[in-house]
Amino acid sequence: MPHHLTLRSSLRRPESVKFKTLLRLSMPWNANLDPATPAYGIAADEARYVRVVAGPGTGKSFALKRRVARLLEAGTDPRRILPVTFTTVAAEDLQREMMQIGVPGCEQMRGSTLHALGMKMLCRKNVLEATGRIARPLNRFEVEPFLHDLKGTFGNKRQIEKRIRAYEAAWARLQQEEPGYAQDQADLDFERELIGWLRFLEGMLVGEIIPQLYQYLRNNPGAPELAFYSHILVDEYQDLNKAEQAVIDLLAQSAHLCIVGDDDQSLYSFKFAHPAGIRSFADSHTGSTDHEVLVCRRCPVRVVEIANSLIRNNRDRDDRSLTPLPANGQGIVDIVQYQSLDREAQGIADFIVARLNSGIYQPGEILVLAQRRVIGNKIHDALVARDVPSKSYYKEHELDSITAQERIAIFKLLLDRQDRIALRWLLGYGSNDFRKGAYARIRRYSEDSGLSPWDLMEQLDAAEITIPYTGGLIQRFKEIKQQIGELEGIESPVELVDRWLGPETDDTKSLRDLVISFLPDVTTPKELFTKLIETISTPEIPPDVTEVRIMSLHKSKGLSSPVVVIAGCVEGLLPAEPDSDMSQAERAASLEEQRRLFYVGITRVKADVARQQPGQLLLTNSRTMTLADAMGSGVKAASISYGTANLIASRFINELGRTAPRPISG
Repeated sequence: MPHHLTLRSSLRRPESVKFKTLLRLSMPWNANLDPATPAYGIAADEARYVRVVAGPGTGKSFALKRRVARLLEAGTDPRRILPVTFTTVAAEDLQREMMQIGVPGCEQMRGSTLHALGMKMLCRKNVLEATGRIARPLNRFEVEPFLHDLKGTFGNKRQIEKRIRAYEAAWARLQQEEPGYAQDQADLDFERELIGWLRFLEGMLVGEIIPQLYQYLRNNPGAPELAFYSHILVDEYQDLNKAEQAVIDLLAQSAHLCIVGDDDQSLYSFKFAHPAGIRSFADSHTGSTDHEVLVCRRCPVRVVEIANSLIRNNRDRDDRSLTPLPANGQGIVDIVQYQSLDREAQGIADFIVARLNSGIYQPGEILVLAQRRVIGNKIHDALVARDVPSKSYYKEHELDSITAQERIAIFKLLLDRQDRIALRWLLGYGSNDFRKGAYARIRRYSEDSGLSPWDLMEQLDAAEITIPYTGGLIQRFKEIKQQIGELEGIESPVELVDRWLGPETDDTKSLRDLVISFLPDVTTPKELFTKLIETISTPEIPPDVTEVRIMSLHKSKGLSSPVVVIAGCVEGLLPAEPDSDMSQAERAASLEEQRRLFYVGITRVKADVARQQPGQLLLTNSRTMTLADAMGSGVKAASISYGTANLIASRFINELGRTAPRPISG
């Protein structure tokens, strides 16, 4: 398999010294564990199917570790225990948690995302190749040409993207729908177009892995993978869609299955995940047992109270509440409204500086959440102006700029001229419609002749063949070849980076900084590229941080911090204005999901009374922002006057209940 097709599905093994230390910490799974506690019940439960509902900050990891320890002590082969998580970062966190068990064998377990596991299975069995598919994953930006190449009438860009996500969910848009097949003729036509495009370009959407794995496991009842595992543990079950749930059920048909989640923290309806999935688990898994872990050990009492008050406004949920832990103290909650977005950013920066000057907090203990980069980046700029170490996860995505995307595509073609996906993107680069007409002619000729797109373009460039109306495409190909030629033959990664990225610009700064950080550890361009692709394909939420972190509420899931700021709490953003073509039911579901998102943000607050950190939550909003900022970030204004968008506080503020403080002006 070419270097750029490799997907790493296992995690780095621990150093032997560290592992020996962990072994010395080994203790019986039930040591100091009260049999009356939920953690004991979860760890000791031997039922075939186990459902655990665990609210935010309730210590589910502790219970899972004890459960795994019991299995290992009982002699279960650690290679037959599969912990499954929703993201790569969560898999790495779970791996660290499991290593803390200290029971012999724990180092052989491998936490994995379902996608990574699926790719490993499919590639090992050559299933994809047998069906004419090649496991060259597309980066997000590389899907853009398809939106132009698509034939037929399938709606606007947003509707097409939504249909792609439905395809990735194996067409199971609703909880009651079975995954596997297109639901109507429009879906069938779309699937045919998409797969044809991907087959020709020899690529695969990352989201396709689950439907492909589902079809393989469902259609091959004798597949050895169906008997690989004796125990499967699934974290964040509420974030799985129906196809992912079906894959889990197939893998667990001869195994014990323990799922863990919380429907109040389900945030991924865009990929057709349903909070109802965890609630209906018992209906489809006969004899399942239930456990609830609802004592919030993370948050201060007041934060738990306002979180409970907020989430009770959702109707699509089970009626339960987090239980506060009095020992965590009341905590500190403030709600501040500023006159303008600029003033809000400055006010938040002043608040953070005051916390740091107290000597109680370090920058890495402060988390700032904002749903739009225009808000997050203004806060970041205000902190930088005050010399506060901070990191904006809006500014850090290396592939955000079109220039960075072009540089990545050039690198891919430098290493592999037959990378059809990179070539397709580069041929369309600089054109509003990605030169779809000319490329359609190239594709037809390529399919008829058997020539690869690169070889065909070479012949067109040399005038060995002619295809009408492709002159602009040929000129673009000349430019691509020239750029690659300037890099060809350079063996030094340092020299290559200098030539590849050229003079430093704002558009490539994040990419350049990332690549430079790899240089001490690589010796060839191929090693550099492999390291780069692995890194940009992995969500970057490092466990050890020394800076104030600024990110979206979605990215904050799984994190906690003594000081949490949620900025931009305005109508039209939190909650966002629903799409105009949504039905009433879809609007209601969207509102409830955004309320869950706010709930997740609030419950990131961590109290640590022993360290004099009571747990602080600051909620902010502004009365106005420039119309340009509002339009650029998709904020729906209450009214507009003379280039200014007038805003009002989010309805969620009013839903925080009687224990929430009264908002003040800042």
